[in-house]
Amino acid sequence: MRNEKFKLSGSASDIDLYLGHRQRLKKKFLVSPKSFLDYEILEMLLFGIFSRKDTKVIAKNLIQKFGTLKAVIFAPEQEIKKIQGLGESTAVFFKLLRETFIRLSLQPLKEETIIASNLHVIEYYRNMLSLEKKEQFRVMFINNKNKLIAEEQLQHGTVDQTPIYPREVIQRALDHGASALILVHNHPSGSPYPSKEDVNATKNLNNVIQRINLKLLDHIIIAENSSYSFAEHNLL
Repeated sequence: MRNEKFKLSGSASDIDLYLGHRQRLKKKFLVSPKSFLDYEILEMLLFGIFSRKDTKVIAKNLIQKFGTLKAVIFAPEQEIKKIQGLGESTAVFFKLLRETFIRLSLQPLKEETIIASNLHVIEYYRNMLSLEKKEQFRVMFINNKNKLIAEEQLQHGTVDQTPIYPREVIQRALDHGASALILVHNHPSGSPYPSKEDVNATKNLNNVIQRINLKLLDHIIIAENSSYSFAEHNLL
């Protein structure tokens, strides 16, 4: 990955001092990674983007703007590029990290039995959706052995609404040969609680799919810092 266009200014002694700082930070991380603050983790992550730039200032500025390490990594690409001194390489790097997190959290779901409100299900979708600015409606398709067959986004809505179309859900379930489903959508507003429309749409879909012997295991709502399970609240 090409380095962002930065030059390290200062005398040779200044450069040596900074390169020494990098080495000390790496050694400190190897000894005590849990002691690191978020900006220090980000500072080290940016070493590969800025090979000859003090990344501490950049890391602190990013944390100050977005609030948390996760918010920095999951920030929209256009927002990253708006920051002075940052460009496509940084945006691509963060996108690569996001995709890595999502794939790592999906891996357990491919290996285990899927049940309603499974912690790995929630972790996977929190990594994917918790910081999205618009609602997405996604479905997990599960076979008769409670193993994950596929996971898809079926709809993409506005900041506060996304439609659920039973016909589309049923068609994709038949295409995959699924026996059960888990519905998931996010609330960019930050509240995990279902709206009246969410409850009614879920009941309607559940009534329809039961007629063709499909089982709805759960409908999970993902918010930035929390989640809500219809199954746990007896709403199915």
